[in-house]
Amino acid sequence: MNKNTAMDNARVIQRFDVETPLGVVHLAGFMQKPDHRSVVFEILSQFSGETVTAADLVESKENPRPSFPKLDFDVNWTHSNGFCVLAYGDRGSRSKMRLGVDMERFLQKRLHLADRFFSAEEAALIKSLGADAAEQEFFKLWCRKEAFYKCIGGEFFEGTLRRNMLKSPVLLEASGHEVHFVDLDAAVVGMPTPAALCVAVSRL
Repeated sequence: MNKNTAMDNARVIQRFDVETPLGVVHLAGFMQKPDHRSVVFEILSQFSGETVTAADLVESKENPRPSFPKLDFDVNWTHSNGFCVLAYGDRGSRSKMRLGVDMERFLQKRLHLADRFFSAEEAALIKSLGADAAEQEFFKLWCRKEAFYKCIGGEFFEGTLRRNMLKSPVLLEASGHEVHFVDLDAAVVGMPTPAALCVAVSRL
């Protein structure tokens, strides 16, 4: 893993490369306002060597996951508390790696949601930990669930939220593929407030 910071159009973009079992995922963190999508297009243009604009972005209510069919690598992004993280694979990796990314700012008041929504094993682990460790574990798992959903799609509340994600990888029974997680401290991409960050990758 390595990181570097660049200044693009007077905006700080902090980059961090993550090694996953399926290949490298590039991360870029920056402030969300005033227009995070223009920064996403700029970063992807520089990386791919061809102009990427809003016209190249495909998304819909039925399938809100962002897609750029013209690019030969997968792309995903997340934002929390006014900060955005863009994730994208290496050139030529689209057929080998699909990815999802999520970031969640730490908030103690959300821990009660584990009993309501997590698997019994996850909820029991969180209950057994002290306050700080419980917070860390809760948001690690929440990020895993969101990144998993962004990676493979499907139904979040029905097919993802209650799935046990204490271990990595998670096996997808229907396809036999695996989803691998890389858990990070969001500070590696410049997030100014404490937050968890997770990258999920699969061969879907």
